[in-house]
Amino acid sequence: MRLTGKSLLILFAVGAGFGLIGDHAAVHSGATRYLDTGGVPFILDSPIFFPVMVGLATASIGELRLHLAPPRPGDFWEGLAAAASVLGIYLLTSILTDESTSTATAFIACLAALVLVRFGDGRPAMICGAIAAVLGPVVEMIEHSAGIFEYTDNVDDLFGVGPWLVVAARLGELLARGPSGRRASAA
Repeated sequence: MRLTGKSLLILFAVGAGFGLIGDHAAVHSGATRYLDTGGVPFILDSPIFFPVMVGLATASIGELRLHLAPPRPGDFWEGLAAAASVLGIYLLTSILTDESTSTATAFIACLAALVLVRFGDGRPAMICGAIAAVLGPVVEMIEHSAGIFEYTDNVDDLFGVGPWLVVAARLGELLARGPSGRRASAA
């Protein structure tokens, strides 16, 4: 089973759009600061490559999800609730920047567990989430070490990125839904 071109485009747009919203919040809260982006243009507060990377990652996870097992049925409203939950957790990462990130990380992990239980679909969700939880932070660590951006001192405990990033990235699987809000399908 494969995603249609339309479904891939929708997943790309949702990922890119939510990435821009979340990054905008992180920049305005002071949690994230861009340093040297090589002179590329910005959209809102993000270098153009950021929403492209998030959109491609979202569409890729959606495609992967279909290769793991058939999607369970859902509807537009369930898709909207899942997407809003993921965006809400992303936005929390920009405001939970106290001196110790342990409380914020634990809180985000609790919310992630609730979202996974409510919207995830077992093993396929866990596999996609695990991949996102590894690759997302690794890409950010590479960008951080290349001097592209930095987080504030109190949220860069994990090789220059926030420790909650692993938990938040795991939720990327939940955006892997088709145009009707259902989990990604070939229809």
